Amino acid sequence: MQPHQARFVTVCQQFLALGVVLALLTPAAGIVSLDIVPDRTVGRAAAPAGPMAEYARETALPSTVPTEAVAPKVREYSLTAPAGARVVPGRLQARSMIKRDGASEVTSRPQPVYGYGAIGVTWQHGTSYEEDAIEVQARTLDGTGWSDWTSIEYHDEHGPDADSPEAARSRPGTEPLLVGDVDQVQVRVGADRAAPADLKLAVIAPGEADGTARELPAIDTGTSTDDEVAPPTATDGDDALDLQAATYTPRPKIFSRAQWGADERLRDKGSLRYGKVNAGFVHHTVNANDYTRSQVPGILRSIYAYHTKSRGWSDVGYNFLVDRFGRIWEGRYGGVDRPVVGAHTLGYNDDSFAMSAIGNFDVRQPSQSMIEAYGALFAWKLSLHGVDASSTKQFVTSRNFPAINGHRDAGSTACPGKYLYAKLATIRTLAKQTQRGWSGRQLESDIARTDHPDLIVRRKSDGKAFVVPIRPTETSYKAGRPIATGVDLTGVPVFMNAGDWDRDGHSDMIIRNPGNGALYLKRGLGTGEFAAFQRLAPGFGNVRMLEAVGDMTGDGWPDLMGQPKGGVMRIYPGKGVGGVRPSFVARAAVDAARQIPIGLWNADGAPDVLYRKGGTLTVIRGNGPGGLTSAQRIGIDMRPFDWTIGVSDVGITGHADVIVRKKGTGQLWLLPGSAAGFGTPVLLGTGMGIYDKAT
Repeated sequence: MQPHQARFVTVCQQFLALGVVLALLTPAAGIVSLDIVPDRTVGRAAAPAGPMAEYARETALPSTVPTEAVAPKVREYSLTAPAGARVVPGRLQARSMIKRDGASEVTSRPQPVYGYGAIGVTWQHGTSYEEDAIEVQARTLDGTGWSDWTSIEYHDEHGPDADSPEAARSRPGTEPLLVGDVDQVQVRVGADRAAPADLKLAVIAPGEADGTARELPAIDTGTSTDDEVAPPTATDGDDALDLQAATYTPRPKIFSRAQWGADERLRDKGSLRYGKVNAGFVHHTVNANDYTRSQVPGILRSIYAYHTKSRGWSDVGYNFLVDRFGRIWEGRYGGVDRPVVGAHTLGYNDDSFAMSAIGNFDVRQPSQSMIEAYGALFAWKLSLHGVDASSTKQFVTSRNFPAINGHRDAGSTACPGKYLYAKLATIRTLAKQTQRGWSGRQLESDIARTDHPDLIVRRKSDGKAFVVPIRPTETSYKAGRPIATGVDLTGVPVFMNAGDWDRDGHSDMIIRNPGNGALYLKRGLGTGEFAAFQRLAPGFGNVRMLEAVGDMTGDGWPDLMGQPKGGVMRIYPGKGVGGVRPSFVARAAVDAARQIPIGLWNADGAPDVLYRKGGTLTVIRGNGPGGLTSAQRIGIDMRPFDWTIGVSDVGITGHADVIVRKKGTGQLWLLPGSAAGFGTPVLLGTGMGIYDKAT
């Protein structure tokens, strides 16, 4: 490990305030718990060792998935009339009864079920029932006769946030219930008052795939239009999503929407929104527990169709789903690494994500593979957004939560079932063990193998580039003697210290060509010198405030951020010498003259940036792949300074720092970052008036 890398690890350790989570869980008396054991395959290789062994083994196997989108079919049967409406006699597919105490009961006519079916019951938008004020039950008919009545779960805490456009067209309703291969289904609805208006029974057939294939998990975030944000996609090679030990939190294997046959025509493309990820929630779908591997894509299509066609949501409510075999599936569209706003935890969707376990874990134990999958997914997803998996205090919308929660922690609901909820402490432990901290997400600026940041400057007289190292003294810090790089930057409008862009252990330089607007990379040699220029990426001629901002996306590679003229601030994810991936929105247009990357300004593990306009300096906190979130003005007058350069944490105080040059004097000053903004300035040196800093 290089000396500066060790420093950064120390910094990261100072940032992490590890909480201790104690879970006191008492199982209900008289309940028999049945563990679900994943199917065993003849000839399977020996299980890998370690705390994630079951999950790693399961996800190393190919699964049978559809080769193209499959259209599910939803048939809805009206059970009561809409409020104030008259209906044609015989149209309603139910009989209703009013009891003496004012309670009601509605019983549907038996309806046919096609394929491996699922059902759900919804009612008129704006009608509110507490969970204990309404009961929905179902029974099914097959060759052996009618089954007993079984409850269909209803959670009034499950759905889009009340003030969102998605909620404006949503319908209250039950969770979808998997009924499987049966001939008919019947439901009855009991309420403590009049029956809900516009009560409907939805019967969903998941559809049959015309073709299937045996595939390993792969990320496919689909195509996007100009109205949608194009998330970065994963490819083969270094970018493949695999569970391998690395400096960065391992990335779990995820089956894509395409691999469960998602019909993208069902979702509302215009409703895609991004928020923050401050915490994650564990849910369950309340479906059957004894499904097979090959039935899972159909189950996902049924949930998707019910959420979009019957509940009126813009997409499937969950960001991720996991089956009993430990396979993770992409849920809501928008990019598995982005903070996509879902419809999973009412009132807290904007600042969180959720993964739902397929099954009913009020009556069964979750499998070990499923629990390990939760640990892997939550470790990775929280890492992307700089959240410590063991944190006990994360602000989500209106109150504090731990980083990992059960749905019931956010409302009066039984979700995710008592047996899955009892595993939260295990999930937290696995996630914390899997996280690798924030190493690599700080702003890297060491070019000349020193323990402190270096600056790249250009001599005004001849355009030659120099490295100015920052060195410690007995009591403080100073600017060292400039080191000649041999690089000619004459006429170059933008040059920047890109950090260790190619991940070879040495910081690099990126410039923008004044003629064609392309970016070029000069790979650092670790001595203050650089290799020859190589073309990196075209099309940056109109990008203002372009800067290297460190690893915003959490994938282990430094990134760029800039604002095209007339556009909004965008992240350009780096991929080393391969250039950059497709950009995506980091924030609405930023009104500023300069962007100043500073790395980890606060302790949340995601890189932040400063923006300067005149004498005003504003910090905008980062959210990793979510881009930039809340802004705060820094109480310092920047008008005396013509340079503002963000550097890593010089004194290991827990805050990044800023180096400035005083106008007209050539004095170079260090402004140490602090919780209040900046600490006491430190004079680093003089005589810097002969240099330019053109970024």
